[in-house]
Amino acid sequence: MEGQDTGATVTAGPDRDEARAVTALAVRAAAAYGRPDLAADLDAAADRLADPGARVLVVGDFKQGKSALVSELAGAVVCPAHDDVATRLPTVVRHGPEPAAVLVGAGEEGTEVRRRVTANELTAAVTGRTDGWDHAEVELPEGLVADGLVLVDMPGEGGLRSARGLAVRAGFPAAHAVVVVTDASRELTAPELALLRAADRQCATVVVALTKVDLHPRWREVRDLDRHHLQAHDLRRVRVVPVSSTLAAHARRLGDDGLLAESGVPALADLLRAEVADPAGARHAVAVLDQVAEAVTEFAAALEAERIGLEDPARAAELARELTAARARAAELKERSARWQQTLADGVADLVSDIDWDLRDRIRHVVRAGEEALDAADPASSWETFAPWFTDEISEAVTTTFIWAGERTWRLAERVAEHFALSGDSVRSQLPGAPAATALVAPSPPESPTEQTMPGGMVVRAELPDVPGIELPELERIGWANGFVVGMRGSYGGVLMVGMVTTLSGLALINPFSVGAGVLLGSKTIRDERKRALQRRRAEAKQAVRRHGDEVLHLASKRSRDLLRDVQRTLRDHFTAQAESLARSVADAVTAAAAAQEIESGRRERRLRDVTAELARVELLAGRVAACRASFVATLARGGSPRATRASHDRELTAGGVR
Repeated sequence: MEGQDTGATVTAGPDRDEARAVTALAVRAAAAYGRPDLAADLDAAADRLADPGARVLVVGDFKQGKSALVSELAGAVVCPAHDDVATRLPTVVRHGPEPAAVLVGAGEEGTEVRRRVTANELTAAVTGRTDGWDHAEVELPEGLVADGLVLVDMPGEGGLRSARGLAVRAGFPAAHAVVVVTDASRELTAPELALLRAADRQCATVVVALTKVDLHPRWREVRDLDRHHLQAHDLRRVRVVPVSSTLAAHARRLGDDGLLAESGVPALADLLRAEVADPAGARHAVAVLDQVAEAVTEFAAALEAERIGLEDPARAAELARELTAARARAAELKERSARWQQTLADGVADLVSDIDWDLRDRIRHVVRAGEEALDAADPASSWETFAPWFTDEISEAVTTTFIWAGERTWRLAERVAEHFALSGDSVRSQLPGAPAATALVAPSPPESPTEQTMPGGMVVRAELPDVPGIELPELERIGWANGFVVGMRGSYGGVLMVGMVTTLSGLALINPFSVGAGVLLGSKTIRDERKRALQRRRAEAKQAVRRHGDEVLHLASKRSRDLLRDVQRTLRDHFTAQAESLARSVADAVTAAAAAQEIESGRRERRLRDVTAELARVELLAGRVAACRASFVATLARGGSPRATRASHDRELTAGGVR
């Protein structure tokens, strides 16, 4: 990979550095205070803080300049672009400590296979045959990805109903932003507008990148036409950003910042950074800092209980009774009768029924439409066009159901998390020294059905079913030879009957009248036989359509049930572990309060000084966590949502980018 100067030095903001620092300090504190369970949870949270995973899908038709644009946004040539080949493998560009390229594929028994490759090997895999690889991953230490963005260069989608188009659509819920790339040689096409409508329904930020403006002098007219089409199709949230990747690459080589700004790439990068990277990073940071604050409250509870026991033995007895009741409530969180357990069980049962019904209903409509199409045509002559259409319709039905299932499972996880939070906060509030409740921040949108990041950082994976193509049934055809035999067999009776009658008039058995009757009856027999053959072909084709629908339904139902089982198992194990951790915190506080009452009076003051000093350190950590969280909440309040910053970025694009 050939590195390029990004034109600006990208550094992490002080708030993000502070969030990492306080999280690392909380991990060390939890381990020092004998809470390895909390230390492990916080260590996992620190990993999520380092990579907020704000995904930006770069999609569009073939040869529109997607790979070149991703390379310029990343600041290095990471996605190969050639005139005679197209991207065949998705390329994921993310932040890493050093430049690296990895091919990722599926191994035996569902394992993941990763192989590090060179730049030439990456180019051959991305633009050539995939050879079993699912996607490529590229890591860069600097550039736009250092701000928390993950750029995904998708292969050409080739239409919304194509196999690649369905794969692109399935990734929309996982994306924080979608960049639809189209060149300036023509206005937006109907398939591109359909792609934009699908992206606008499922993603918060959608941008049209009008590429190759350096090659087309009349690109401004195309831009205005595109904006008119977006207005006419009620896609007012979608912006059009003119860019030139070639001009940007030339400006970087020359070090010309003015020329680089004229390319429009910095304006697009600033838009993605402000509307995608900053809100996603702030939301992840708030979620992680909330988890850190809860952990600090829990491992500090034992110290606070001991301090109260050392200072006021009478208050310690009352505290012990309160903590004993809190311990009983914490134990109830692990029982099957807990509210969150009931919500989880009922929600999964409802999802199983709803998703199965939705899948059956969609496939039934597709099968019915296929049967109607077969009734209007001869399957023998129309099968070559019917089979791809039917496979695409079935694939779209399955993909739509899985996208909907992914959204529903995420909402279920959110409801379960809310129930557990209510019950858990009621217990946590009984811990000595527990702070007042903080304002919650709205969660991020649901991710892809193939990889669900649930509230609390839990990850559930489920594969979209690979819908097979429909097989060609054995359709009976009447050829010239078969038609001749059928006609001869039908004409025999006519010749014989009419010939026998005409012999009474002295004519021969074979005469013009008998021959004419034979021709008429033979022709009728051929027509009737062709009609019966057509009906048999239609019946066989319909049977193949129904059989294919049943096979797809069987496969997709299994995958959907696997998804729901994984969701249920993951949520159950996660919140059960949280309940056990909370119960341990309460138990440690009870033990510390009881032990404080048994300390001798001579050692009491010395131990009180030590505990007070430890609590001062913990309170300092809690204060840093609260201050850091408040700064991220303020970032979101100033305009973290895409809607709030849209108008300002429109002005910036007009003032500083390509005009």
